[in-house]
Amino acid sequence: MLTEYAGNLAHHLEFGHALEIVAKTIDGASRFHINLATAKTVIDPNADIGLRFSCFFRKDVIVRNARINGVWGEEEIHDIEGHSLQNPIESGEFFVIYILACEEKFHISINNRPFCTFRYRLPVKSLRTIEVCEQIQVIKQIDHRAVFPYPWPAIQASDFGKAFSNDSPIMFSPGHLIVITARCFDNKKGQFIIKFLESDTKREELHFSVRFDQKAVVRNSMNKAFEFGQEERHGGFPFVFNQQFKLAIAFTKLEFLTAVDGYNFCSYAYRTPDVFTNLVGFKVTCINGLHMHVTGVDHLQMGDPSCKGFEKYSKHDYECA
Repeated sequence: MLTEYAGNLAHHLEFGHALEIVAKTIDGASRFHINLATAKTVIDPNADIGLRFSCFFRKDVIVRNARINGVWGEEEIHDIEGHSLQNPIESGEFFVIYILACEEKFHISINNRPFCTFRYRLPVKSLRTIEVCEQIQVIKQIDHRAVFPYPWPAIQASDFGKAFSNDSPIMFSPGHLIVITARCFDNKKGQFIIKFLESDTKREELHFSVRFDQKAVVRNSMNKAFEFGQEERHGGFPFVFNQQFKLAIAFTKLEFLTAVDGYNFCSYAYRTPDVFTNLVGFKVTCINGLHMHVTGVDHLQMGDPSCKGFEKYSKHDYECA
């Protein structure tokens, strides 16, 4: 089963930022691409691409390039000393690609080993989207972190056991909106859980549990002793198994707001004072044999702390540009 990913970053890339991508191609794959672009090419096919990282298995080569004003530049396939580089990624196996934005170029490592650099051909601050496409089977991680002048969120090892991970290099604030596009499959009696975690302790500030077996969506939080409080279940069950959904999660001054497929679903009041001071991205866990493909995570700043009208961003025909 093929999948692709396209999403808007929480913050444009800049010096000291790093992206960590964990994914796996289909068996026998011939290629895949990662784009860092000024806009999603699925919306704007002519968007500038500051880095295209292309893996070609049959040619045993990884090509780097950029497209500016519709014109592709010179391909790069060698290391900084001019040596030919063999492709370290195996078709059908998980890979970890780490892209660090330094002063003049990207430093790229593959499977925790330095691989190459790519000098900027566009201002790095113009790059606001990431895409992973072509012959991908699973995408486990699209993390965006700041590593300079201090790590945010805290550095962590890649966890292939998670269904999905999406860290953010900035603290959330009222008016921030996250739109998750995904589909659940395999066991229709399974569950998935979206967890918004405190950076230092990994305490769950929001535990959003979608239970197909119970036709219920349970919301909860952990206190400082890591104990769950009173569950909230009202609002019905807006998810359909094996059908793509768009879930919008908005941050206001006092609560999370959620909408599914264009309709308001529920609100959930923060249970921790100063919730924004240490809240980072989210993790997704699947249980009871359910699997989920996350095909997009869009971060948007609404400019309105109340997030009025946020539900429109979860409509299937609404593209988060």
